[in-house]
Amino acid sequence: MKALLLVLTVLLPIVLALVWRFRRLEGKSLNRATLCTVAAGACLAALSALLPLEGEISLRWTDMLTLSLRVDGVSRVWLLLIAVIWPGVALYATEYLEHDANPGRFFLFYTITQGVLHGLAMSGNLVTFYMFYEAMTLLTVPLVLHNMDKEAVAASIKYLIYSVIGASAALIGIFFVGAVGGTGDFAAGALTAEQLAGREGLAMGIFMAMLVGFGVKAGMFPMHGWLPTAHPVAPAPASAVLSGVITKMGVLGVIRVLYSVAGVERLRGTWVQMALLGLTTLTILMGSLLALKEKKLKKRLAYSSVSQVSYVLFGLFTMTEIGFVGAVLHVLFHSLMKNTLFMSAGSIIHKTEKTLVTEMDGLGRRMPWTYAFFTVASLGLVGIPPTGGFISKWNLAQGALATGLSVNWIGPTVLLISAILTAAYLFTVVIKGCFPGEDVKPEPNCEAGIPMLAPMAVFAALIVLLGVFSGPIISYLETLASTLL
Repeated sequence: MKALLLVLTVLLPIVLALVWRFRRLEGKSLNRATLCTVAAGACLAALSALLPLEGEISLRWTDMLTLSLRVDGVSRVWLLLIAVIWPGVALYATEYLEHDANPGRFFLFYTITQGVLHGLAMSGNLVTFYMFYEAMTLLTVPLVLHNMDKEAVAASIKYLIYSVIGASAALIGIFFVGAVGGTGDFAAGALTAEQLAGREGLAMGIFMAMLVGFGVKAGMFPMHGWLPTAHPVAPAPASAVLSGVITKMGVLGVIRVLYSVAGVERLRGTWVQMALLGLTTLTILMGSLLALKEKKLKKRLAYSSVSQVSYVLFGLFTMTEIGFVGAVLHVLFHSLMKNTLFMSAGSIIHKTEKTLVTEMDGLGRRMPWTYAFFTVASLGLVGIPPTGGFISKWNLAQGALATGLSVNWIGPTVLLISAILTAAYLFTVVIKGCFPGEDVKPEPNCEAGIPMLAPMAVFAALIVLLGVFSGPIISYLETLASTLL
């Protein structure tokens, strides 16, 4: 029963998306079909994550070349994340793309991507994960390319090149795992000392390459450049899921390599850990500074994602239980916050055609609900209580202090500086929109419609509610961390 559910969770969105495209649905029919398909896929993902049934499906050629789907403690988190985010952004897109020349193409790739993400979350080994990971990249390139202008073409090519480089580094690691006798199976645990005997130095270099390779999708320095290039040219729904979900698939790859292939005990205290902590702290600070300097709203939010997703990587690379809890909490809360911010930015651009922060004086009076949701998400991203961002960042700082390293004070310091910079580049937008001064002339209301506002309202509410009632989530993640470390 569970095996059938796993297959349906992957295949249903893909098959139905192809059917709707084949039938050439348009307008309201396309919107209804897409929303029903995405909602059905989300329900299946939630069932796969929540049902306590045992089940696995696999197709085996050799020990290493095996395609495997199963649900474990980590994949449950990602399945539920997709189940919440994907339908909300799909509803938003129905209004955002109402006058678009080719919404059918967007919804085709968007819906197929949902099924692929389900497969990625449920992958039981490295080979399966790599297959779905590459499919995710190829399917999201058209989302970046959607507008088909020169900037979109250039951005999609850059996104593809960066993604291929990162995936190639991961592929080298897959070959290495197979060469030393590993299966790459996540349930089997990390490679043993006997398998790596005489190749310890090479293994460290390979593990570093794999972690940096998956870090490309998460926007980690030095391969972060695709994010600020792709986001400004992609439609707002694509920007939302690229930042809120797709980057988190790079994080998932890091978790699988760190805990199920390399092994935390093997990497803790080595040059690999120090280098990764250094790269993430640099990315956090650099992304915040570049966001503060940037004048285009969507590009500012893209640089913010560069910084904020590295918060997650930093927590993982502390290789402590509390750091892991903080990292996964930030996966959840950052997804909600950044989707809200990008959808708010998209609403502003869609209704006013204003893209620069300097042009947004007084827009808060014309779009009060959009700015209200933007403000809630901004408070969360800065880490103001009682939002979820405060909870995740508190645990991240605690994780840094728990490493026992002589430089463990650097992480919390960088997190604090980044929070101040985040407040500066986000609250500037809020203040200019809501308190423009008396010289700004009143203009008619131009608020977004219900399909745009409803998902933002739900996400904004979850940012606060899950922050206030985060106890059950933290308990689950603490139990999960104890099994991984």
